[in-house]
Amino acid sequence: MKQGALHQLVRYGIVGGIVYAADFGAFALLMWLMPDAYLPANIVGKTTGACVGFLLHKKFTFSWDQKDSSKRQAAAYLLLFGTNLAASSLLMWFLVDYAKANAFIAKLFVDGIVIAASFVANRLWVYRAA
Repeated sequence: MKQGALHQLVRYGIVGGIVYAADFGAFALLMWLMPDAYLPANIVGKTTGACVGFLLHKKFTFSWDQKDSSKRQAAAYLLLFGTNLAASSLLMWFLVDYAKANAFIAKLFVDGIVIAASFVANRLWVYRAA
């Protein structure tokens, strides 16, 4: 049964909190160990979050009868992840190196944009309803 967008948005928020905690936690740990390595820390954080997110989104957030196989969904999710990683790293680089923003503040701002775009892409492209 297909769920409405509001229902999924609530579930996305729950899973997103878990995913973001993994992402930001890995980022913060690496920044603590290597304070100037914000781009590698972002890559590790995003990768950690993506690993947690794929299954949780598939099984909980978008738990309807799905049109595509898990293999196709994984490929689409990886493509979306690569796009998100590139966009977030580019925006962080701009904000930290050129706008002289704090790396933690830049990450919070950038991730807000990426998370909103990801919800739409996941709903319409990765976990399509049957």
